[in-house]
Amino acid sequence: MSTMYRTLALLTLISVSMLSLLGCQTTSSTPTTNTTDEKAIKIVISEDPPSFNPMVADTGFDALVMELVLLGMTDVDPNGVVFPELAAELPTLENGGVTVDEEAGSMSVTWKLRQDVQWQDGKPVTADDVLFTWEAIQNPETGSWIPGIDSIESVEQVDQYTFIVNYSAIYPGYLTQFGGEQIAIWPAHYCDATQGFVAWDCGRQPLSDGPFILQDWIEGDHMTFVRNEKYFAAGKPEIDKVTVQIVPDDSVRKTMIQQGDADIDMWINVNTINDLKDSDKAKVSLSPSDRFVMRLFMNQAEKGTVDAKAAPHPILSDVRVRQAIRMAVDVDTLNNEIFFGLGHPQWTEFFRPPYNNCDVPRPVYDPEAAQALLEEAGWTDTDNDGMRECHGCASAAEGYEMRMEFITYAEYGEPLELTQQLIAEMLGKVGIQMELTVVEGSVLWADAESGGIELSGNFDVDLWDDGYAGVDPTDFLWELYSIEAATPGYGWNLAHWKNEELDALIDEAYTLDEASRQATFCKMADILDQEAPVILLFTVPNADAYSSRLEGVQSSINDLVTWNIADWKLK
Repeated sequence: MSTMYRTLALLTLISVSMLSLLGCQTTSSTPTTNTTDEKAIKIVISEDPPSFNPMVADTGFDALVMELVLLGMTDVDPNGVVFPELAAELPTLENGGVTVDEEAGSMSVTWKLRQDVQWQDGKPVTADDVLFTWEAIQNPETGSWIPGIDSIESVEQVDQYTFIVNYSAIYPGYLTQFGGEQIAIWPAHYCDATQGFVAWDCGRQPLSDGPFILQDWIEGDHMTFVRNEKYFAAGKPEIDKVTVQIVPDDSVRKTMIQQGDADIDMWINVNTINDLKDSDKAKVSLSPSDRFVMRLFMNQAEKGTVDAKAAPHPILSDVRVRQAIRMAVDVDTLNNEIFFGLGHPQWTEFFRPPYNNCDVPRPVYDPEAAQALLEEAGWTDTDNDGMRECHGCASAAEGYEMRMEFITYAEYGEPLELTQQLIAEMLGKVGIQMELTVVEGSVLWADAESGGIELSGNFDVDLWDDGYAGVDPTDFLWELYSIEAATPGYGWNLAHWKNEELDALIDEAYTLDEASRQATFCKMADILDQEAPVILLFTVPNADAYSSRLEGVQSSINDLVTWNIADWKLK
């Protein structure tokens, strides 16, 4: 499966150009709300969203505000259930909305839109808007990458409220093709197609078909949203006004929640969860399941390169070393001492329903066995300085020291830095010396041309959290483990690990036969367990703080906390 991953160089350029826009913005056809009985809430976030289009920069703040003003064909609830937004119903094989050509290995999906949804200027939302959005996304010069884009052969309009997506392959994630956490439908009569999907002005000044309308945006200070009187759901939203206030300091946001001066603080860390447990003014919503897995990314190519075959990493290219590292890390101690026991140890990508049926035994914490495995791999400490050297190892020169840089990202805060330090201590006890570095995520994950650390291969071991939204892990597995995704710009196979058997299994997973998918995923789980290209550690639930006066808030791993803001109520 070939996927040209969206390049962060383009995104950086666009972000810079967007910042040149006026700090104070007002959307046309915006009503004002100023009544003594106004129901208003305040959301606090650390920085301005770059736009209302999460497909541009994917900061989370963009998806948060997108949910206030724009709808997709579908969305996903906290339990992983896809539900219709603009769609009149979900197309399936059973209702005839999905047709499959088994011989050709292709499929078509027919979508029907609701006929009662309007843009804030009163014009109807139609299939014209869907086709307009698709044309903008797939434009090779000004568009973007979305999951499944390479499987789409065409999108054709049938009538004002019906369109068909034709796939050249079987794509199991079709239900969120034009919806979910990141993708919305944009107004054809309002957005300027010549500006392009990732740069158009309507990305900063959206025309709403959602529950709220952007009233103003004072960059660096706040955004104001007011109730959309034309929202299709009768009686919703109940809230009249939403202020999104920019508060960079985590401790200030926490204090505002504790004192009742804010109603939502998204993505709180374990320290804040613990601090709010006895509060009478604030509560914490935890996601029903976990999404992001804290993991160790190990570069199997020599540091500064991306071809593990031409230039194997002197230490990490040996599977025995990777297995020894996994044995030497005490996940339970990390969870209990740093994350207050909120975490859940995870060791396989297939830990979430409905694919959590693979019998992969949990790796045993055994530092003595780890040391024995390192000895077997030719890494010994002959000078008794506490650090091993190569004496007969596979890919390093004689005497090469077992010393590596260990990087994590700053934005997560103290819990992750403490985790990094404790892991380094654990590895140090088996003779692996880790030199700690903390960098900004924008540097760690930038594209190679912009000096991105990971995509240029300029790292040994990195620590951060990753996972997939929704219920279908197939695209995520392709991006993380496929051979093609090891090429910078095509995916996030940061290990530069290439396994032809697993690659073939990823291709097999693109089917609508759920029994077949389950069997395929379990075969993949066995290979990943044996080869340990990435070491999974633990998950923690997504957590959002909210005021006690607010009802209906539910944290989700599949979307931002505002996914159901139209249903929120004030006591």
